[in-house]
Amino acid sequence: MATADEIRADIAAGAEAFRAAADGFSGDWEAGDDDNWSARAVAEHTLGSVGFFAGTVANAMDARAAEKTAAELASPADVGPALDAGLEVLNRVFRYVEDRDMVKPVERPDSMDWDATIGACMVRAGTHFTEHADSINERSS
Repeated sequence: MATADEIRADIAAGAEAFRAAADGFSGDWEAGDDDNWSARAVAEHTLGSVGFFAGTVANAMDARAAEKTAAELASPADVGPALDAGLEVLNRVFRYVEDRDMVKPVERPDSMDWDATIGACMVRAGTHFTEHADSINERSS
């Protein structure tokens, strides 16, 4: 498994890809339905889940609970400030994770397909940004 520092770098790269997707978005921000989310819904889901990832790791580390990170993103321009706020919450927890902590168990829903460890949760936080950056890019015209 990658080191905690390597995973933190991957998270930062994923977050910047997400920021770039929002900054470069040129489609209809609101276009979507229940089966095909709008770019706005994708962005709100992504930033809202940051609190989940931070909270999951904080709980496993017996740390102070992470704040919620939900935001209403009326336009792509709202993503940057909300992302910065979300990364502050995420980094407040993840910066304390050391390599030896990566294998500690976390509590997460059984429906999630990643290993129930701190390391896997951190990896998923990064891939979640990247995955949804791609989703937003696909919706851009």
